Amino acid sequence: MAIISKNWFSQSQIIGIGDGWITLSGTTESFSSDVDLVTSGCDGTHLIIEIDYDGTPTDDVKIKLYGSHDGSDYDDTPVWEMQGDKSMDPQQLSFIIKDLAHFRIGIQQTGSTDSHNVRAYVRSWNYSIV
Repeated sequence: MAIISKNWFSQSQIIGIGDGWITLSGTTESFSSDVDLVTSGCDGTHLIIEIDYDGTPTDDVKIKLYGSHDGSDYDDTPVWEMQGDKSMDPQQLSFIIKDLAHFRIGIQQTGSTDSHNVRAYVRSWNYSIV
C-alpha cells in the first residue's frame, strides 16, 4: 500500500537577513525576496511573518501576497491582503500558500508615524509516495 508523506525543506528567511529585521519607513511598501515553488518542486509553503511594533504604536502593518508566473513580473493587485494588530506586540502570523508558481510578500505601514520592524520566513514542502 502506498503512503503519501510530506517532505519539509529547510527554513528560509525572505524578509530580513540573518534573523534580522527590516524597518518600515512611512507608508512605503517593502517586498520580500521571491519564493519559487516551481524550480524547488514544492507543493506549498508555511509562511511566518513577525512584527515588532514601536512602543505605543499608531500605525498597523498591512501584509500583501503577490503572485507571479516567472518570479520577475508580479501581480499589480495582491491575491490577498490582511492587516496586523498593533495591540499584539510582538505579533507572529502564519499562513499556508499553495498553487502559485512564484510569490512575494509586500509589507506596508498604514500611516507615517511609526517605524515598525518586520521579518519573515518560509518553510516549503512537497509530497512523495512511498
